[in-house]
Amino acid sequence: MVEHATFSRAADKVNLSQPALSRSIQALEAELGLPLLDRGTRQVRLTPYGACVAERARRMRYEETELRRELKTLAGGESGTLSIGLSPAPASLLLTPFLAHMATHHPHVRVTTELGATGALLELLRAERIDAMVCDARMLYSAPDLEPRPLAPLRAGVVCRAGHPILGHRRPTIDHIRQYPVASSTLSPEVSLRLAETLGPAGAPEQMVTVRCENLDALARLALTTDTLLLGVLCITRPQQEAGLLVEVPLAPDPQRQGHYALARLAGRSPLKAQDALYTFTRQCWSEFAAFRPKQPAPWKKTHMAQSPTAGAVDAPTPLL
Repeated sequence: MVEHATFSRAADKVNLSQPALSRSIQALEAELGLPLLDRGTRQVRLTPYGACVAERARRMRYEETELRRELKTLAGGESGTLSIGLSPAPASLLLTPFLAHMATHHPHVRVTTELGATGALLELLRAERIDAMVCDARMLYSAPDLEPRPLAPLRAGVVCRAGHPILGHRRPTIDHIRQYPVASSTLSPEVSLRLAETLGPAGAPEQMVTVRCENLDALARLALTTDTLLLGVLCITRPQQEAGLLVEVPLAPDPQRQGHYALARLAGRSPLKAQDALYTFTRQCWSEFAAFRPKQPAPWKKTHMAQSPTAGAVDAPTPLL
Protein backbone atom coordinates (compact mmCIF):
# COMPACT_ATOMS: atom_id res chain seq x y z
CA MET A 1 0.00 0.00 0.00
CA VAL A 2 2.77 2.44 0.96
CA GLU A 3 4.77 1.70 -2.16
CA HIS A 4 1.85 1.64 -4.60
CA ALA A 5 -0.19 4.66 -3.40
CA THR A 6 -3.61 3.16 -4.19
CA PHE A 7 -5.57 0.24 -2.80
CA SER A 8 -6.14 -1.23 -6.24
CA ARG A 9 -2.45 -1.38 -7.21
CA ALA A 10 -1.47 -2.68 -3.76
CA ALA A 11 -4.19 -5.34 -3.92
CA ASP A 12 -2.95 -6.53 -7.31
CA LYS A 13 0.62 -6.79 -5.98
CA VAL A 14 -0.35 -9.13 -3.12
CA ASN A 15 -2.95 -11.06 -5.15
CA LEU A 16 -5.94 -9.91 -3.10
CA SER A 17 -9.12 -8.16 -4.04
CA GLN A 18 -9.32 -4.50 -3.09
CA PRO A 19 -12.09 -5.09 -0.48
CA ALA A 20 -10.07 -7.96 1.09
CA LEU A 21 -6.98 -5.77 1.41
CA SER A 22 -9.03 -2.93 2.88
CA ARG A 23 -10.54 -5.28 5.46
CA SER A 24 -7.07 -6.57 6.42
CA ILE A 25 -5.82 -3.04 7.07
CA GLN A 26 -8.94 -2.16 9.06
CA ALA A 27 -8.48 -5.30 11.19
CA LEU A 28 -4.88 -4.29 11.92
CA GLU A 29 -6.01 -0.77 12.89
CA ALA A 30 -8.63 -2.25 15.21
CA GLU A 31 -6.04 -4.55 16.82
CA LEU A 32 -3.60 -1.67 17.38
CA GLY A 33 -6.31 0.80 18.35
CA LEU A 34 -4.72 3.42 16.10
CA PRO A 35 -5.41 4.79 12.61
CA LEU A 36 -2.76 3.84 10.10
CA LEU A 37 -4.16 5.60 7.04
CA ASP A 38 -5.78 8.96 6.30
CA ARG A 39 -8.38 8.06 3.71
CA GLY A 40 -8.99 11.18 1.65
CA THR A 41 -11.11 11.40 -1.43
CA ARG A 42 -8.18 11.55 -3.84
CA GLN A 43 -5.20 9.78 -2.16
CA VAL A 44 -4.62 7.58 0.84
CA ARG A 45 -1.78 8.74 3.10
CA LEU A 46 0.00 7.23 6.09
CA THR A 47 -0.66 8.61 9.53
CA PRO A 48 2.40 8.99 11.81
CA TYR A 49 1.39 5.65 13.32
CA GLY A 50 1.17 4.12 9.87
CA ALA A 51 4.62 5.47 8.94
CA CYS A 52 6.08 3.80 12.04
CA VAL A 53 4.43 0.49 11.15
CA ALA A 54 5.57 0.78 7.52
CA GLU A 55 9.20 1.36 8.55
CA ARG A 56 9.16 -1.69 10.82
CA ALA A 57 7.55 -3.71 8.06
CA ARG A 58 10.34 -2.74 5.67
CA ARG A 59 12.91 -3.92 8.22
CA MET A 60 11.04 -7.18 8.74
CA ARG A 61 10.92 -7.82 5.00
CA TYR A 62 14.63 -7.07 4.73
CA GLU A 63 15.39 -9.44 7.62
CA GLU A 64 13.29 -12.14 6.01
CA THR A 65 15.26 -11.78 2.78
CA GLU A 66 18.54 -11.88 4.69
CA LEU A 67 17.41 -14.91 6.68
CA ARG A 68 16.60 -16.83 3.51
CA ARG A 69 19.93 -15.87 1.99
CA GLU A 70 21.87 -16.85 5.10
CA LEU A 71 20.08 -20.18 5.43
CA LYS A 72 20.87 -20.90 1.79
CA THR A 73 24.57 -20.18 2.23
CA LEU A 74 24.68 -22.16 5.48
CA ALA A 75 23.06 -25.15 3.79
CA GLY A 76 25.62 -24.92 1.00
CA GLY A 77 28.59 -24.68 3.37
CA GLU A 78 29.45 -21.23 2.06
CA SER A 79 29.16 -19.34 5.35
CA GLY A 80 28.61 -19.75 9.08
CA THR A 81 30.93 -20.66 11.90
CA LEU A 82 32.79 -23.83 12.79
CA SER A 83 34.57 -24.41 16.08
CA ILE A 84 36.57 -27.62 16.35
CA GLY A 85 38.64 -29.33 19.03
CA LEU A 86 41.78 -31.37 18.33
CA SER A 87 43.73 -33.48 20.79
CA PRO A 88 47.56 -33.49 20.36
CA ALA A 89 48.02 -36.16 17.68
CA PRO A 90 45.11 -35.01 15.48
CA ALA A 91 46.25 -31.40 15.93
CA SER A 92 49.74 -32.25 14.69
CA LEU A 93 48.33 -34.16 11.73
CA LEU A 94 45.29 -32.11 10.74
CA LEU A 95 45.45 -28.54 11.99
CA THR A 96 47.46 -26.81 9.26
CA PRO A 97 46.09 -28.89 6.33
CA PHE A 98 42.48 -28.42 7.49
CA LEU A 99 42.83 -24.66 7.93
CA ALA A 100 44.35 -24.45 4.44
CA HIS A 101 41.47 -26.55 3.08
CA MET A 102 38.86 -24.28 4.67
CA ALA A 103 40.62 -21.11 3.50
CA THR A 104 40.67 -22.47 -0.06
CA HIS A 105 37.27 -24.15 -0.35
CA HIS A 106 35.15 -22.41 2.31
CA PRO A 107 36.73 -18.94 2.62
CA HIS A 108 33.67 -17.30 4.22
CA VAL A 109 33.26 -19.85 7.04
CA ARG A 110 34.63 -18.49 10.32
CA VAL A 111 36.80 -21.25 11.81
CA THR A 112 38.07 -21.38 15.40
CA THR A 113 40.12 -24.15 17.00
CA GLU A 114 40.69 -25.47 20.50
CA LEU A 115 43.71 -27.67 21.19
CA GLY A 116 44.08 -29.82 24.27
CA ALA A 117 43.71 -33.21 25.92
CA THR A 118 40.59 -35.24 25.17
CA GLY A 119 39.07 -34.72 28.64
CA ALA A 120 39.26 -30.94 28.36
CA LEU A 121 37.82 -30.99 24.84
CA LEU A 122 34.91 -33.13 26.01
CA GLU A 123 33.96 -30.45 28.51
CA LEU A 124 34.00 -27.83 25.75
CA LEU A 125 31.87 -30.02 23.48
CA ARG A 126 29.25 -30.64 26.16
CA ALA A 127 29.19 -26.93 26.97
CA GLU A 128 28.60 -26.33 23.22
CA ARG A 129 31.69 -24.18 22.96
CA ILE A 130 32.94 -26.38 20.12
CA ASP A 131 30.90 -28.09 17.39
CA ALA A 132 32.99 -31.22 16.88
CA MET A 133 36.29 -32.78 17.90
CA VAL A 134 38.91 -35.26 16.72
CA CYS A 135 40.44 -37.02 19.70
CA ASP A 136 41.26 -40.24 21.53
CA ALA A 137 38.38 -42.62 20.92
CA ARG A 138 38.47 -44.60 24.15
CA MET A 139 36.83 -41.84 26.19
CA LEU A 140 33.90 -41.49 23.80
CA TYR A 141 32.22 -44.84 23.25
CA SER A 142 30.50 -45.13 26.63
CA ALA A 143 29.04 -41.62 26.49
CA PRO A 144 25.37 -41.70 25.36
CA ASP A 145 25.29 -37.97 24.69
CA LEU A 146 27.99 -38.22 22.01
CA GLU A 147 28.02 -39.42 18.42
CA PRO A 148 31.53 -40.79 17.73
CA ARG A 149 32.74 -41.95 14.34
CA PRO A 150 35.86 -44.10 14.63
CA LEU A 151 38.90 -43.54 12.45
CA ALA A 152 41.48 -46.12 11.37
CA PRO A 153 43.99 -46.93 14.15
CA LEU A 154 47.49 -45.46 13.92
CA ARG A 155 50.63 -47.38 14.83
CA ALA A 156 52.37 -46.15 17.96
CA GLY A 157 55.98 -46.54 19.00
CA VAL A 158 59.18 -44.69 19.83
CA VAL A 159 61.33 -42.60 17.49
CA CYS A 160 64.74 -41.02 17.97
CA ARG A 161 67.22 -38.99 15.96
CA ALA A 162 69.26 -40.79 13.31
CA GLY A 163 72.54 -41.94 14.85
CA HIS A 164 71.08 -42.21 18.36
CA PRO A 165 73.07 -44.64 20.55
CA ILE A 166 69.95 -46.70 21.34
CA LEU A 167 69.85 -47.86 17.71
CA GLY A 168 72.95 -49.92 18.43
CA HIS A 169 70.74 -52.43 20.25
CA ARG A 170 69.11 -55.23 18.30
CA ARG A 171 66.01 -55.05 20.48
CA PRO A 172 66.16 -52.28 23.09
CA THR A 173 64.70 -53.09 26.49
CA ILE A 174 63.15 -50.78 29.03
CA ASP A 175 66.55 -50.55 30.74
CA HIS A 176 68.07 -49.19 27.53
CA ILE A 177 65.18 -46.77 27.01
CA ARG A 178 65.34 -45.35 30.51
CA GLN A 179 68.93 -44.25 30.00
CA TYR A 180 67.49 -41.34 28.00
CA PRO A 181 64.75 -38.73 28.39
CA VAL A 182 61.41 -39.93 27.03
CA ALA A 183 58.90 -37.38 25.76
CA SER A 184 55.22 -37.83 25.05
CA SER A 185 51.85 -36.14 25.02
CA THR A 186 48.99 -37.59 27.06
CA LEU A 187 48.54 -41.18 25.87
CA SER A 188 45.38 -43.24 25.77
CA PRO A 189 44.97 -45.92 28.47
CA GLU A 190 45.19 -48.60 25.78
CA VAL A 191 48.62 -47.50 24.52
CA SER A 192 49.81 -47.26 28.11
CA LEU A 193 48.64 -50.81 28.80
CA ARG A 194 50.31 -52.21 25.69
CA LEU A 195 53.61 -50.58 26.57
CA ALA A 196 53.49 -52.01 30.06
CA GLU A 197 52.73 -55.48 28.66
CA THR A 198 55.59 -55.47 26.13
CA LEU A 199 58.23 -53.57 28.12
CA GLY A 200 57.27 -54.49 31.67
CA PRO A 201 55.80 -52.33 34.45
CA ALA A 202 58.61 -49.79 34.08
CA GLY A 203 57.43 -49.23 30.50
CA ALA A 204 54.14 -47.72 31.62
CA PRO A 205 54.14 -44.04 30.56
CA GLU A 206 53.72 -42.79 34.14
CA GLN A 207 57.02 -44.51 34.93
CA MET A 208 58.88 -44.00 31.66
CA VAL A 209 57.92 -40.54 30.40
CA THR A 210 60.09 -37.69 31.70
CA VAL A 211 58.88 -34.89 29.42
CA ARG A 212 55.15 -34.45 28.86
CA CYS A 213 53.82 -31.82 26.47
CA GLU A 214 50.67 -31.53 24.35
CA ASN A 215 52.57 -29.79 21.53
CA LEU A 216 53.89 -32.68 19.45
CA ASP A 217 55.64 -30.42 16.96
CA ALA A 218 57.78 -29.10 19.83
CA LEU A 219 58.50 -32.66 20.97
CA ALA A 220 59.56 -33.67 17.45
CA ARG A 221 62.06 -30.81 17.42
CA LEU A 222 63.28 -31.93 20.83
CA ALA A 223 63.88 -35.46 19.53
CA LEU A 224 65.74 -34.09 16.51
CA THR A 225 68.17 -32.01 18.53
CA THR A 226 68.79 -34.14 21.64
CA ASP A 227 68.93 -37.76 22.76
CA THR A 228 65.29 -37.55 23.86
CA LEU A 229 63.13 -40.47 22.69
CA LEU A 230 59.67 -39.52 21.41
CA LEU A 231 56.82 -41.87 22.29
CA GLY A 232 53.54 -41.67 20.40
CA VAL A 233 51.83 -42.21 17.06
CA LEU A 234 54.51 -42.86 14.45
CA CYS A 235 52.95 -40.94 11.56
CA ILE A 236 53.20 -37.71 13.57
CA THR A 237 56.85 -37.50 12.54
CA ARG A 238 56.36 -38.82 9.00
CA PRO A 239 58.20 -35.92 7.27
CA GLN A 240 61.24 -36.29 9.55
CA GLN A 241 61.25 -40.08 9.12
CA GLU A 242 60.92 -39.87 5.34
CA ALA A 243 63.86 -37.44 5.35
CA GLY A 244 65.91 -39.90 7.43
CA LEU A 245 66.16 -37.47 10.36
CA LEU A 246 64.14 -39.53 12.83
CA VAL A 247 64.13 -43.33 13.07
CA GLU A 248 61.77 -45.78 14.75
CA VAL A 249 63.31 -47.57 17.74
CA PRO A 250 62.92 -51.37 17.18
CA LEU A 251 60.84 -52.28 20.25
CA ALA A 252 59.46 -55.76 20.80
CA PRO A 253 56.70 -56.36 18.19
CA ASP A 254 53.13 -55.65 19.24
CA PRO A 255 50.46 -55.29 16.51
CA GLN A 256 48.06 -53.84 19.08
CA ARG A 257 50.33 -50.92 19.99
CA GLN A 258 48.05 -48.40 18.31
CA GLY A 259 46.39 -45.08 18.84
CA HIS A 260 42.62 -45.06 18.36
CA TYR A 261 40.91 -41.82 17.38
CA ALA A 262 37.42 -40.69 16.46
CA LEU A 263 35.42 -37.76 15.19
CA ALA A 264 32.75 -36.78 17.70
CA ARG A 265 29.88 -34.37 18.09
CA LEU A 266 26.87 -34.14 20.39
CA ALA A 267 24.20 -36.72 19.56
CA GLY A 268 20.93 -35.62 18.05
CA ARG A 269 22.18 -32.34 16.60
CA SER A 270 21.76 -31.27 12.98
CA PRO A 271 25.23 -30.59 11.55
CA LEU A 272 25.98 -27.66 9.29
CA LYS A 273 27.64 -28.23 5.94
CA ALA A 274 30.80 -26.64 7.33
CA GLN A 275 30.90 -29.36 9.99
CA ASP A 276 30.54 -31.99 7.29
CA ALA A 277 33.64 -30.46 5.70
CA LEU A 278 35.64 -31.43 8.81
CA TYR A 279 34.35 -34.99 8.68
CA THR A 280 35.00 -35.42 4.95
CA PHE A 281 38.47 -33.90 5.06
CA THR A 282 39.54 -35.91 8.13
CA ARG A 283 38.42 -39.21 6.66
CA GLN A 284 40.22 -38.51 3.40
CA CYS A 285 43.47 -37.75 5.21
CA TRP A 286 43.27 -40.45 7.85
CA SER A 287 43.61 -43.42 5.52
CA GLU A 288 46.94 -41.99 4.38
CA PHE A 289 48.06 -41.57 8.00
CA ALA A 290 47.08 -45.16 8.83
CA ALA A 291 48.94 -46.55 5.80
CA PHE A 292 52.24 -44.90 6.76
CA ARG A 293 55.13 -47.27 7.44
CA PRO A 294 58.50 -45.83 8.52
CA LYS A 295 61.64 -46.39 6.50
CA GLN A 296 64.18 -48.80 7.85
CA PRO A 297 67.25 -47.07 9.29
CA ALA A 298 70.55 -47.10 7.48
CA PRO A 299 72.87 -49.93 8.56
CA TRP A 300 74.59 -49.22 11.87
CA LYS A 301 78.23 -48.17 11.48
CA LYS A 302 81.19 -48.37 13.80
CA THR A 303 81.46 -44.59 13.83
CA HIS A 304 78.02 -44.54 15.39
CA MET A 305 78.91 -47.29 17.82
CA ALA A 306 81.81 -45.25 19.12
CA GLN A 307 79.35 -42.61 20.27
CA SER A 308 77.22 -45.07 22.21
CA PRO A 309 77.77 -45.59 25.94
CA THR A 310 77.22 -49.30 25.29
CA ALA A 311 79.38 -49.54 22.16
CA GLY A 312 80.74 -52.99 21.41
CA ALA A 313 78.19 -54.75 23.64
CA VAL A 314 75.51 -55.29 20.97
CA ASP A 315 75.00 -56.44 17.42
CA ALA A 316 73.51 -54.54 14.51
CA PRO A 317 69.78 -53.95 14.84
CA THR A 318 67.23 -56.10 13.07
CA PRO A 319 64.80 -54.46 10.62
CA LEU A 320 62.20 -52.24 12.21
CA LEU A 321 58.65 -53.30 12.99
